[in-house]
This record gives sequence, structure tokens and C-alpha cells, in this order.
Amino acid sequence: GGASFDARLVDYMAKEFNDVWNAKRNDGQIKDVREHPRPMAKLMIQANKIKHVLSANTDIPVFVDALYDDTNYQTHISRAKFEEICHDLLDRAGKPIEDALKMANITMDELDAVELIGGAMRVPKLQEVIAAALKHGAGEGKEPLELGMHLNSDESMALGAAFHGANVSTSFKVRHVGLADVNPFGVAVDLTDLAEKDADVAEEDAGGKGLFGIGKKKNDKKKDDKGDGNAEEAWAKHATVFKVGTKLGIKKTIAFSYANDVHVAVNYEETPSLPAGTGLGIAQYDVTGIAEFSKEMEEKELGVPKVSLQFEMSSSGLTSLIKAEAVVEEIVIVDEEVEIEDDEAEEGEAKEESTDDKKEEGDAAEEKKEEEKSEEENKESEEKKEAEDTAADAEGEKKEEEKKKKTKIVQKEKKKKHVRTLQVKSYYTGPIRPYSPEIMAESKAKLELLAQKDKERMMLEEAKNKYEAYIYYIRNKLIDDEETINKISSEEQREALRQSAEDAEEWMFDDGYTADLATYEAKYAELSAPAEKVFFRASELDARPKAIEALKAKLEKVESLMKKWETTMTHITEEERQEVLDKVAEVHKWIDEKVEEQEKADQTSDPVFTSDEVPGQTKKIESIVSRLMKKPKPKPEEKKEDEKDASEKNETESKDGEPADGDGKKEGEDEEKAEEGETENNGEDSENEDEKKSGDEL
Repeated sequence: GGASFDARLVDYMAKEFNDVWNAKRNDGQIKDVREHPRPMAKLMIQANKIKHVLSANTDIPVFVDALYDDTNYQTHISRAKFEEICHDLLDRAGKPIEDALKMANITMDELDAVELIGGAMRVPKLQEVIAAALKHGAGEGKEPLELGMHLNSDESMALGAAFHGANVSTSFKVRHVGLADVNPFGVAVDLTDLAEKDADVAEEDAGGKGLFGIGKKKNDKKKDDKGDGNAEEAWAKHATVFKVGTKLGIKKTIAFSYANDVHVAVNYEETPSLPAGTGLGIAQYDVTGIAEFSKEMEEKELGVPKVSLQFEMSSSGLTSLIKAEAVVEEIVIVDEEVEIEDDEAEEGEAKEESTDDKKEEGDAAEEKKEEEKSEEENKESEEKKEAEDTAADAEGEKKEEEKKKKTKIVQKEKKKKHVRTLQVKSYYTGPIRPYSPEIMAESKAKLELLAQKDKERMMLEEAKNKYEAYIYYIRNKLIDDEETINKISSEEQREALRQSAEDAEEWMFDDGYTADLATYEAKYAELSAPAEKVFFRASELDARPKAIEALKAKLEKVESLMKKWETTMTHITEEERQEVLDKVAEVHKWIDEKVEEQEKADQTSDPVFTSDEVPGQTKKIESIVSRLMKKPKPKPEEKKEDEKDASEKNETESKDGEPADGDGKKEGEDEEKAEEGETENNGEDSENEDEKKSGDEL
């Protein structure tokens, strides 16, 4: 494929670079750049680029700056040179066409069109070789097929593979894409006696030759126990289960008669299509349970078991033994009931019918005699005769329908199958093995280790960047905030910071190049500790005054709030308001003391207090104010009129003849009082809302 062209170009460029590199070194040693992964990865990128460019151009300059050991690589590669480097790959490009036609059992004349897919199909020389192969395969007088280049060579391969993978997978349900895949290599099965295989293993352990029969010929002989030289051929069978070109996803069964446990070896057949150096072994199976089953059947005087082994070639092209059974057929004599017609029962029915006829004749004679006696008796006898005739006819019909049958015991031969499912143990001896739980656990451990290594590498790179950035941060801070830093630090402190930054930079590009993560973290702490103290004092020069101003403004709000409560929240006592004002005075005193101490202290040392400590001084005040705001107002006393006086007054007014005006006047007074009450309540509510807002601001 296209990767083979890339590999040839990489090998060519590596040889050229080795010549230049060794000539530059001139130390008598021969070095090879192929031993170093990083420069080889660069050459792989260049090789792929060269292949693409030469598909449309005839020449390309190649230059790799400092490929390895500060040595540049520079060359020119033409299309002719590329074809010369890959001439053997191009010459055999037409062979797969012949093999594919032979496997499909068709000729070139039966083809309708040819479509080229794959990235390497863009190589002009490759197209010429394929066109020549198609022309050679065409019959005399017929024009060769044109090369179709209507699809995106790379995209079509990926899209087709994705569709086929979705069809094969059981995790997706997609529209079926018509693709029938076949097995390109034949798969055969070799059967040997399991006991003989175990003996071969023991012989191999003792220094003999052959493991599981590998390396021995199938016609090896064994000497008999007497040692007289007579040889006995070892039991072995060979069968091709899946031939070349077999469709994937099918099952096949082989059957044989044998009385002992067997060893099954599934191998590739040695065919020209099999790549050179490919291991033939696919899987090994030990099938047990045959000898035990055969012994049981022998005790019953039955024959040798017939063993059936079912193999499956999955849709992924993997061959495996999926089922193993042993069957013995036994001919048994069984007693069986058979229904037959009863002739004697029919004769009995005929006799009964004749008796009934005679009885009917006697009845008729008696009826004649009775007719002479009286007419009434004749009528009664006639009715009786008709009833008896009807009953006799119905009974006769019923007997005819229900023919009597009887069963007879006969002996018949039947086949009885004794089926035994065999035990199958699989193992693998080749270099390619499926994932077992042990291999899976080992692979997971490797992946976790690689993930941990990647995480540590990223953390180390982050630590290096952080360390280097802090070096520049110290230098820039000393220059940008020079005026502020001079106020809170001495010349010795500033010089120590400059020197620490220089020492850190020197260490980083010397010993720090190979330092680990823990060392960088320790170095960062050592570098940042003194610098952070200086920079913190510089930031506090502006932060402390601002915090003090904000605290004083908050205290003023509290004092004004307490003064306002004297009129708006009369249910708050004087002692409670005074408690708040005392706390405010304590905070003012704390501010004055701390500011005075800070002014007297050395500015180049740690500050007496920080801006973060200032806002916390009002926590107690806020707690008390919040508690007082939640204090409920006392309920107002209700004025009750004397019901008796009210009733007398009403009676007096009614006597005077002025009930209507008095009632109207009273209603008007009540409405005025209600309006005044609502106005007072609204005023109190608004005042409460203002007080609440003031408390929230604190």
C-alpha cells in the first residue's frame, strides 16, 4: 500500500542523512539515525509529503532544519528517482488483479468497470502499471477498461470501512450495505490423540523434539511394547475446514468415529497467498470426555462414539471451535399399541339384527289376532308397533357409526441416540493470541501507567512554565511598581529579590532541565516566599486606607440609624440603642490604635494589621442591629365604649326624632377615623421599610 512507498522514501533519506552526519562528526564511529524515534518521525512526515507532491509534479526540494545533532538534511527527489526507489513495489502492482480474478473465478472480459480507491492510487506510475495489467488481460481485439477515478480515494476507503463496521457490529442497527467479505487464507484442522500429545510434551521436557506434534511428520511411527521393531501408525486426521474464498460468518462441522480424547490444532494452510513469515498456528483445543463416554457405551455393548466438531468463521475472520459432541446410536425393540378393526364385533351385530327381525314378525302376528277382537285394540297395537320400529332403526344406525375397534401390541425397531457434550479447553501457542483476563488486566495496567506518565509530564511542564513565569514576574514588578516597593522594602531586600530571580533562571536552564516535579515545586516555594511578602506589603499600602474609610462610613450609618430610631422605633429602649453605640465606640478606638501602631512600625517588616481584618470589626454590631430590627412592636390598647351608655344615647336620639342625621354624622366620623388610621399605618410601614433598608446596608 501507500505506507510501503513512504517506508522506502524514509529508508532512502535516512541513508543519505547518515552519510552527511557521520562525515560531519568524523570520529571514526558509524551512527544510524534510525535508532532515534524523533528524527525518524520527521522523515516520515516528509516522505508522505514527497509522495503527494510527486503525484502532480516532477521534482520536490526537501529540507529539514536540525534533523538530529544540529545537522540539517537537504536534498532533491524527482519523480524518476521515486520510481527507481520503489520499482519492485510498482512491478508487482498488477499481481493482485490476477489473484482476485482467479479467486472470483472470472475473466477480465466479464468486468464492466474498474474504480480505483486508496490514497496510493494517485501515483502516476502505479496507474500505468494497473492499466498495463488490464490491457494484457483483455482479449484480442477488445479495448481495455478505463481506470475510474470518480471517487475520493481516501474518503471512500474510510466511509466504506465505517459502514462495514456498523453492519458487522451488534451495537448499531443501520441499513445493510451490500458487502460480502471472504477469507483470503485457507484454514485446516489437524486431529491427534490427546494421550500421544501429552507424551510428546513429556518427551520435549525431557529433551526430545517436537511440541504438540509441531515439527514432527504425520507418518511418525511408534514401536510396540515388545520392541520387536514392528511399527504402528499414530492416529491422525487432517481436514480443510474453510477454503480460500469462503464467505465469512459461516459454520462447518466435521465428524469422525474415535474412542479416545483428541487434540485439535487449527492452523493456516501453507498457500502462496499467505505472507512470508506468518505463523501457521491459530488455536489449540483439548477435547475431553470421549474416552469416558466410549467406556460407558462399551459396557452397554454399543459401538464407537461418533464425534462432531463444529467450527465457526466469524464475520471478523476469526476461526474457533464452538461445539463438540459425541453420539452413539442404539437399535432398541419397543412394544407399541396398534389399532385394528374388530371383525367379530361386526358378526355379533349381524346376529342381533336377525333376532330383532324375528321379534318384529312375532309382534305382527299377535297384532293380527288382536285386530279381530276390537278396533280400539288394533289402533293401540299399531301405535305401539310404529314406536318400536322407530327405536330399532335409531339403535341400528348408532351401532353402524360406532364401529368397535381394539388395540394390538406389536414390536418395532427404533433408533435411540446417546448424546454427550464434550469438554473443550482452548489455549494458544503462537505469537498472536486473543485477550484473556490476565492479558486484559496487564494491558489496563500498562494504559494506566502511560496515563499517569502523561499526567506527570503535563504537571511537570506546567510547573516549569509557572516557575519561569514567576521569575519574569519578579523582575517586572520591581520595575513597574518601583516607587511603591521602595516605600515598604530596603535596598538589601530588593537586591535579594533580583539575585534570587537570576539564580532561579540559571538553575532552570542548567540543573532544572532534568529536575522532577517535586524539585520544581520546592524551588517555586523557595523563590516565591520572600517575594510575596514584599509584594503583599506594597498592595497593603493602598488597601488598608481604603478599608479604614469604608469601615468609618459604615459606623457613621450605624450612629445615624440609632438617632433615627429614637422617633421611628420607640419600642427600642435607650439601653439597647446605647449598647450599639458603645460597640461603635470600641471599633473607633481599635481603628485609632492600629493606625497609630502601623505608623510607628517599620514599613519594611510585616504590617501590624491587614486590610482583610478591617471589615470583620463590625460583625458584633451587625448582629445586635439585626436582632433589634426583629423586635416586635407592642400591640396598641383597644378603646371599648360602654355598651349600656351607647344604647341609652341611641334611645335618646330616637326619641328626639333625629335618628337619620345622627346616624349619618356618626358614620362620617367613623370614616374619617378609619382614613386617619390608614394614613398612620402607611406612615409606620414606610418608616419600617426605611429602617429595614438601613439595617440591610449595615
